[in-house]
Amino acid sequence: MLDEQDDRFYVGPSRIPGAGAGLFSRVALRAGDRLAVIGVTIRADSPADRCTRYADEHKYRVGATLVIPVGFGAMVNHSTSPNLVKVVDGGELYLEAARDIDADEELSFAYDPRALDRFGLSRA
Repeated sequence: MLDEQDDRFYVGPSRIPGAGAGLFSRVALRAGDRLAVIGVTIRADSPADRCTRYADEHKYRVGATLVIPVGFGAMVNHSTSPNLVKVVDGGELYLEAARDIDADEELSFAYDPRALDRFGLSRA
């Protein structure tokens, strides 16, 4: 069973125009603090990938695989000035604070260029 229990984060209305909901830090985070991205791992361009197109905007690319997040990781929006970076460590996927982050600050990371192209988002 996948379950996420991390009281450092909460979901709220995004401050990024057009983004809907977003993920926020309930507490101050220090550079290097991590959010574990929990989810289901599938092969890119596989039947499982094609059958889960409904989740495409949430999938994380990790080499030849994709992670469909089922927790807070699904709520982090794209920014051209992100405060998180994607890190793979020991086969696990994390979003790591690139700098100190204030409590109640919205969390963001830079989407993969393929995702930006697919969703018509700016790279600048």
